[in-house]
Amino acid sequence: MQYPYFEKVLPSLREKHDEFMLRELVKRWANHKVMVRWLSRFFHYLDRYFIARRSLPPLNEVGLTCFRDLVYQELNGKVRDAVISLIDQEREGEQIDRALLKNVLDIFVEIGMGQMDYYENDFEAAMLKDTAAYYSRKASNWILDDSCPDYMLKAEECLKREKDRVSHYLHSSSEPKLLEKVQHELLSVYATQLLEKEHSGCHALLRDDKVEDLSRMFRLFSKIPRGLDPVSGIFKQHVTAEGTALVKQAEDAASNKKVGLLMTIPTLANYLM
Repeated sequence: MQYPYFEKVLPSLREKHDEFMLRELVKRWANHKVMVRWLSRFFHYLDRYFIARRSLPPLNEVGLTCFRDLVYQELNGKVRDAVISLIDQEREGEQIDRALLKNVLDIFVEIGMGQMDYYENDFEAAMLKDTAAYYSRKASNWILDDSCPDYMLKAEECLKREKDRVSHYLHSSSEPKLLEKVQHELLSVYATQLLEKEHSGCHALLRDDKVEDLSRMFRLFSKIPRGLDPVSGIFKQHVTAEGTALVKQAEDAASNKKVGLLMTIPTLANYLM
């Protein structure tokens, strides 16, 4: 069945692209919800009694379903790609309209009418995949160019910014999944290479007593599964080496003292004679 209203909505969305298409979608969705709300008021009696007695879906649900089937199903792929593109632009330091993204992603949530299936399947899955690919590219360059402390600073800042994105426009349920992707690509994949960097890795930080960097290392690696295992292994090696050196130093000092004492005995004997 075709509806004259949707014959106007779809062409207006098809002719626009990227951010302009997103703005048009938000406007059309807002208008649609207003019309559905007024129709529900006009036909309140039918909606409350006639429809309920026949176990039919309420008018509000039918209105949202029409938009989903006639508009959302055709455009959700383009909308998803446009949103992910804007997120990547923001990750690169560009300014984007966060309020617009919030309004668009609310459509994915609202269209599910209480379920998160549309948000998770039509947007979140692709967003998480793109996130993993983005940080995989970044990490492969940073691990070659940066010292361990500098790399950890970048990783910590990335995690902070992703949490900020959740608070501004992504759904709160995305936060643990999003952070897990970032932690995996930046920390888990390169843990050994990062911790064992020759002049700036964990050994060097312990040797030079870099407390702030070591604290950041603990904060980052404590959040990933078994992330502290390699750190604790290096710490154990460091403590063992330092302890062994101190014991040897004490033994050498005691040995030197004993040798010195033995050397003084003949001198003392000659003096007494």
